[in-house]
Amino acid sequence: MNIFELDKELIPTKTTRVLVYPNITWQKDLEQDSYVQVLKNMIRELKDKDIFWTILSPQHIDGLDFDNTEQLMWELPTYPPAMRSHFDVMKFKKLVGHDRDFDLVMSHLPEHTHQLVNTLYNLTHHTPKVIGYAHWFDFDHVCVWAKDSFKQNICGLLEMDKCYINTQTQKNMVLEQARNHFNLQTIHQLDEILTVQYLGVKQEDILKEYQPEHEKIIVFNHRPESYKHYKEFIQLMDELWEQRKDFTVWVPLLTGEPDRPYLTNEKFDKQGYYDKLKTCCVGFSPKQKYGGWSVATTDGMMNGCPYIMYDGEYYHELWDGADFFTTDQEALDLLNRYLDDSDYRFEMQMLGMHHLSTKLNYKNEMETMYQDFCDLINNTKSTNSDKTNELIEVIKDRGSITKRELFNEYCGWGRGIKWTPYRRALMEHPNIYDVNNSEPKYIWSAS
Repeated sequence: MNIFELDKELIPTKTTRVLVYPNITWQKDLEQDSYVQVLKNMIRELKDKDIFWTILSPQHIDGLDFDNTEQLMWELPTYPPAMRSHFDVMKFKKLVGHDRDFDLVMSHLPEHTHQLVNTLYNLTHHTPKVIGYAHWFDFDHVCVWAKDSFKQNICGLLEMDKCYINTQTQKNMVLEQARNHFNLQTIHQLDEILTVQYLGVKQEDILKEYQPEHEKIIVFNHRPESYKHYKEFIQLMDELWEQRKDFTVWVPLLTGEPDRPYLTNEKFDKQGYYDKLKTCCVGFSPKQKYGGWSVATTDGMMNGCPYIMYDGEYYHELWDGADFFTTDQEALDLLNRYLDDSDYRFEMQMLGMHHLSTKLNYKNEMETMYQDFCDLINNTKSTNSDKTNELIEVIKDRGSITKRELFNEYCGWGRGIKWTPYRRALMEHPNIYDVNNSEPKYIWSAS
């Protein structure tokens, strides 16, 4: 053990412990998976808070390797319908165990929330509050598999105290489809649980200087799938190619060999990807069947690439000052203008970067989220009993004791006794602290 690790173990904090349940949809490259990106930004922006994150992962993810995280290996099927229906109770119980503490569960896969809560409540000593993040819904007009999981998704949301969703447009779509299956009381409850949280950008990631120089590159950095209208985009590019042959179209997520003379799918690491975006003339944000937040669009904008956007409410939520199109002809006219008018392109670059910096700073959203964390945890029931007082005296006498030692030497409880109310009472005590490390340790501090 190095000195840093030793020091970290000895530092008493009012630690908040969060169990993170995954939603992996891009196992080809876990570092680029949307869930991983969202979680990484959360942890970074909340680095100055006393939080320890226990993250379930299919394999170790370097991008989630922080001083205040641990990763437990939890493999899920890669095919979405199988992933959403698979939950191994005994494996989860063994993995999570009794020795850890959780003040909060953050589930990124709402379909598993019931299983999570049921297992934690009935097979362990944990009864934490539950918060969520919804990355995907099996909407009727989007789902391509025979049996969707929309109702299971909704039932999972109803087990949560709060669940974040990344656009108001998407929330409205959820409520609209839910009305086909649930009564008005349930719809009202869903409306209260679902909380819009925009996926902004980190201030330090925004290009520091405006960059007028560019190449005639049109970028489509979304997934080349039908729900992103990729086929329609390529047909539009074919039409533009007939008009002029002085541009390139870059689709970084396209697999296989490009089948158009203007098409490229160059691959880069993250920094290379950002550097390539800096050279692009204009980005294309297509019509979406899903109505979610477009990280691809903000990726480009923060690197100085302006975007033309389909005239949908989900893009107006991102930036109401963008250039919008509805028809193919409107899109072609805008693309030609950006390719030909460097001054106008530069103007839109500056306006877009200013908007990100002033209106979509991710840190502000994370501060709001952290306050939600605190409110939920502070509303967790604590217990004031003779046993509580006994535990306080043990911690005072020992000075420092791990949860495992506390249980083995002084509690002797079966799984039916819930630890969470006792932990809450201990953490509310002015002299008792935890440590920001994987193993809970209760420390008495007289200061």
